[in-house]
Amino acid sequence: MAEPPGLGEPVRTFDARPARRRALTWLAALAAAVAVLVPLAVAAFLSGRAWLGAPLTVIAMGCAAAAGWVAGWGIVWKRAPVVYLYTGGLVVSPPPAADGATSTSAHRAHGDARGEGDTWGGHTPQGTLATRGPGGDAAVFVWDDLVSVTVSGVHLGGRAPASSSGSTLGAGGSGSAGETRWRFTVVSSDGRVLRFGDELPGVRLLGETIAAEVTRRAVPRHLAAVKAGETVRLGPFTIDLEGVEKDGQRVPWQAVCEVGIEDGLVTVRSYGGRPDLAAVAGHMPDALPFTLLCDQIKELLGTH
Repeated sequence: MAEPPGLGEPVRTFDARPARRRALTWLAALAAAVAVLVPLAVAAFLSGRAWLGAPLTVIAMGCAAAAGWVAGWGIVWKRAPVVYLYTGGLVVSPPPAADGATSTSAHRAHGDARGEGDTWGGHTPQGTLATRGPGGDAAVFVWDDLVSVTVSGVHLGGRAPASSSGSTLGAGGSGSAGETRWRFTVVSSDGRVLRFGDELPGVRLLGETIAAEVTRRAVPRHLAAVKAGETVRLGPFTIDLEGVEKDGQRVPWQAVCEVGIEDGLVTVRSYGGRPDLAAVAGHMPDALPFTLLCDQIKELLGTH
């Protein structure tokens, strides 16, 4: 793929195509095994050799179950995404389409188009800056296009879910990174949404990078808005110079003890017997920028 201008140096490629090819190979092999074993098992039973038919049947059932599990992996039935990470942004292939739920924001050439959402697909919305990617066009995103990120993680092996947001993903729970399935939801300035999951190898690094870039831009922007007397809303919380509020419960800055992310919750802890405010980090956009913004406002007001 030709390197697009303006994105800086290439960092890493996150490519789901090898995993999809392996999944398709396993699916074909398992289906072929079932197609061979079932007739052999039937023939063995009809010939009175149940001692042979029974194990053949068990093996065929196991292969069928495994084939069903592989077929249930969503990447098998869609074009595998590829994300190219650069120092200045991302290139995503295939490019986003016009509508849908699993999507990304494309960098706008003129910055005036607005979309309702888009999916992985083969159609590039009008105004999207595109380049050539593997198997077709690819959409280009600079960091300033991305304005919000939500991070959620689920621990495997029956553990409780863990959620966090930002570059310190370990804050979401007690398990190690290898035991967690991460998912990142990124929103662009024009309202489009991109979801990255474990179909991309190394998705945690990709998500951490995006979260860090979003946080680095979001906190100063929100702080400037609060200083100007505006109210900023991040997830279920609203913030202004008077305090922080959620679901009608307001805590003035003088009563805020600390704001942090722990055990999958974003928590505003209060002094003086006031109720704490909390939200699930994995369901909250910009959980990390929220905590940093609160710290900076408290410092600004001298309430630390």
